[in-house]
Amino acid sequence: MAYINRTGVPNEVFDIHLQHLGYAELKVLLVIIRQTYGWVDKQTGSHKSRDWISRQFFVKKTGLSKRAVSKAIAGLQGKNLIVITDSKGSSLNSANCRKKLTKLYFSAHFPQSSDFRSIKAVTYRTPTIIKHTKLYREERSLGMQKISFNNKNKAS
Repeated sequence: MAYINRTGVPNEVFDIHLQHLGYAELKVLLVIIRQTYGWVDKQTGSHKSRDWISRQFFVKKTGLSKRAVSKAIAGLQGKNLIVITDSKGSSLNSANCRKKLTKLYFSAHFPQSSDFRSIKAVTYRTPTIIKHTKLYREERSLGMQKISFNNKNKAS
């Protein structure tokens, strides 16, 4: 593996996911990106697809507690931004599966933008329409009278 002086962070991290990530989740995700996308194999010329990262390494690199790291990993996995596997490549979806193993392999997972489903649902709201009738006129409303009154005082 060759060391390069920069690590490319996918634009999706900033454009789509940043607003949904917590502080600890972002730190852990950046460590995973650094440990995978940040290393290039000299023979193949490609980035690592996954890397073995210990919880202690996350603690050292992020400055977070072990508990915060564990919560961040669970959060990232729940948001489908990371994939955790064992040495054979089998996916480890639950915390109970991960507790039994000594080596966990992490990889960042960014689905195509078109496949991304927003965390918050977008709802359509009907706009409020105010019709001017004999019962309601802007010049008769208390709000408009107060605005007009305040403007007259400022002008004098």
